[in-house]
Amino acid sequence: MPTSKRERFSRFIKELQDAPPADSASGALDLLTKTLNAVEDRYSGVPARPDLWQNDGRMYPPQEDSRRKVEMFPGQRRYRSKGHNTWIDGNGAIRITLLNGAFVLDKPGADGKRLRS
Repeated sequence: MPTSKRERFSRFIKELQDAPPADSASGALDLLTKTLNAVEDRYSGVPARPDLWQNDGRMYPPQEDSRRKVEMFPGQRRYRSKGHNTWIDGNGAIRITLLNGAFVLDKPGADGKRLRS
């Protein structure tokens, strides 16, 4: 049964938090992508059609065209989304913040260290 985007986002955050940590930036992006796609496959009721991302009601993982430089920390990646930013560090740490700066997720990498800021 489909659930609201807010409920799915909460499930995604919980599953991402509970997953084993990544040990690299690419591993973190892969973990984030697989987790979000699995949640959306189970709960959205919308088949994956990335070409319709703007209006199909499904959430999609960050894409390279939304990647921004992080001047102070060159090893970090920042992906800009509609209502939040997703930060990924070279050690696999993941941070998701709302546009007002509030933390939604602050997951350390496999080395136990959180994203530098």
